[in-house]
Amino acid sequence: MVTDVDVIRVELQRVLALSPSRLDLVALAIARLDDDPFDDDEALATLDEWGESVRRAAVGRSREATVEVLAAMLGGKLGLRGDTDQYDDPENSFLPRVLERRLGLPILLSIVYIEVGRRAGVPLFGLALPGHFVVAYRRPQRNAGQIVLDPFRSGRELSDADVEEIGFRSSAPITPDMFGPATPYTIATRTLRNLLGSYQRRKRWQKARTVAQLMQAIDPDDDALN
Repeated sequence: MVTDVDVIRVELQRVLALSPSRLDLVALAIARLDDDPFDDDEALATLDEWGESVRRAAVGRSREATVEVLAAMLGGKLGLRGDTDQYDDPENSFLPRVLERRLGLPILLSIVYIEVGRRAGVPLFGLALPGHFVVAYRRPQRNAGQIVLDPFRSGRELSDADVEEIGFRSSAPITPDMFGPATPYTIATRTLRNLLGSYQRRKRWQKARTVAQLMQAIDPDDDALN
């Protein structure tokens, strides 16, 4: 008999192999760990609606200006922000709950920004900074740098000094390789690692074992399992 963890594992491995990547589907696969059922189509329709709203609001504007529209809409009008009251709540790692509550962990909020951006024609990508996940838009002009947004802080644009402060707070210096796009595998394993710690701290050992099995399946060398 196929167990729940096997179903999730197969789905997660399938969507991680998609090209181009679909982080919304990766996040929905991980959300199967939620205790309560949810509607995939409803979650995807919400992302579609938000992406279309950004696209319409940014008609005739440059991509860089569209990034500003996206941040203002998601972080301002829609009120997406980090859950500072119950940061460790597993719901902050489940995409449907994040869309419903408009609260979440940095990495899940970043997935929302990336997927809404994809729908609006803006290529955002994740930056796996030490201890904090953010999103970026690479300006097309040579040596023009990147726009870095912090979805956890309502889409605030981060300066170079802000990014350095993130490294300082985590006692891990920011290095140039950290500014490359985080892969779907990195995003999936980091999301699962957050959930593993959350379940362990709540002494929900069966859930923690299931998460560890998924981590082992997609990344056998993950340090959290050794």
